Formats: sequence, C-alpha cells, structure tokens
Amino acid sequence: MLVLTAGTGRVVQAIAAELAAIPGPKRFLPAGSARAPVAGFEPVPGGVADPGARARALEGARELVVLPTFDPRGTDAQAALAREAGKAGVRRIHLGSLIGAAPRTPVCLLRWVGLIEREVIASGLPHAILRCAPFMQSISLFTRRDARGLALVGPFRDAAFPWLDAADVGAILAARLASDDLGNLVCQLSGPEAVDFETLAHRLGEALRETVRYIDVSLPEAQGRLEATGLSAVQIRALTEYWDYLVSGVVKTACCQTAAQLLGRAPRSLAEFFAAHAAELRTAA
Repeated sequence: MLVLTAGTGRVVQAIAAELAAIPGPKRFLPAGSARAPVAGFEPVPGGVADPGARARALEGARELVVLPTFDPRGTDAQAALAREAGKAGVRRIHLGSLIGAAPRTPVCLLRWVGLIEREVIASGLPHAILRCAPFMQSISLFTRRDARGLALVGPFRDAAFPWLDAADVGAILAARLASDDLGNLVCQLSGPEAVDFETLAHRLGEALRETVRYIDVSLPEAQGRLEATGLSAVQIRALTEYWDYLVSGVVKTACCQTAAQLLGRAPRSLAEFFAAHAAELRTAA
C-alpha cells in the first residue's frame, strides 16, 4: 500500500502519473487546497489535517510519499503524518523537498518544508529526501496573453534556474518505490541547464511558433497577479518571498548531475518539455 499526500496542482499530477504505474494499491490523502482527484489513487475523505483521515490513510500502508503544499497548516499536518507513520507500520518515507529547505532558514516557504524534512528524519524510518529546483510545470503560472500577444510575466530580472521536469522526480520516486533499498537518500535534483526568463520566453516562442515576450515586474505586481490564480494571501507572500531570495542569490539552485545518475538518462530538457506541453501552455495563458 502506497500513500501519497499532496495538493493536486500540475507538479503533483506529473509526479503522481509516474507513481500510478507502480503495481499495488494506492491512496491519496489530500493536503492544502487539493480540489481534483489523482488518477490511479483511492481518495481518503477528510484530508491530511484530519487525524482520523491520517489514521485511515496509514492503515496497512508500507510506503509514504509526501509532497508539501506550501501552506503552514498543511506543513503541520504533513509533519504530524510523518511522526505517525512509523507506529502505523510504514516502511519508508519519501519527501519531495526544495533546494535550500531548512528548519531555521529565514525563507518561510523553505522553513515549512524544512520542518517536514526534520520530522521525516526524526521518524527513524528509511527515507528519501529529494531537494528539487524550480519545476517546469510552474512556468504556466507566469504565462499571460494581452493585446500584444503572449508573454511570460514575473519578478525575476536576469536570474537563471536549472528547470526540472516534475515527471522526472516522479520517475526517480517510482524507481525507489519499486526497489527494496532501505538506505537513506538526501540529494539535490536539477534540470540539465540554467535558463533565465528572457531565454525561456524565446524558447517557448519557438515551441509555440509565435513571439513570446518576458515582462519583468515588481514583487507587489507579481503578488497582485497571483491573487487571480486563487492562491491564499499566505501562499502568495511565501511564494514571492521565495522568488526574491532566488533572484538575490541567497538561495542558489545550481545544476548538478544527481538527477541523471538516478534516472540513468539525461533529465528532460526545456525543449522537450515545451514540445510535449505546447498546447497546455498556450491554453494556460
């Protein structure tokens, strides 16, 4: 029995699609503002904040996958789930973390995830903690169409990120779940190259066969744009603070070879991702 606790955004759906191919029963314990079902997983009513739902989800479970929801209430509930996992008979915990996560960092988003990391380690169970670079699936969050055409809009100046396909993270998790490895794994995962938003806009334009501009905006304007997506005020503040620390270089997401080593192949490139998701990105704008 595999239990996944997460929201249901694009990143989670990409990872869950890889996990769904693993044989055996699976349960999905919603976290945060999860609204959609996850294909291949039996939903557990109540959500991770409900102690009864956590108990029902963990009954008979052997593997636990935690994908944080970037909300302080979700953090507390997912940390509690990690504490309860061992007593329920869970064999291993697998956490999708972020590069820079730490319980004492000044960046609240990374602190929340770092607190879950701490509980996973304190559980004493074999664990995998995958600290990830920004995900390609998040790019659609910045696409906008106006009278001048398609644009990427964000407060990123000339910062470059080693964009990572969440499906590759799912593939790494799936391989570990299918193995009997009871060792601990704590590592950083990134995509094959660091790309700034000007270059990102150009490459997206090539995939869509239209001109795509990058519009750099201030953090307050970025916060206003995020409000239209339905994120809570707490999540918006946490995200824009995280972006600010990324741009300033306080949090550094450098390229590394770990993903290629764990996948046994090169991670998906931006060109490959754009080719596969061009229609989705156009619609998201």
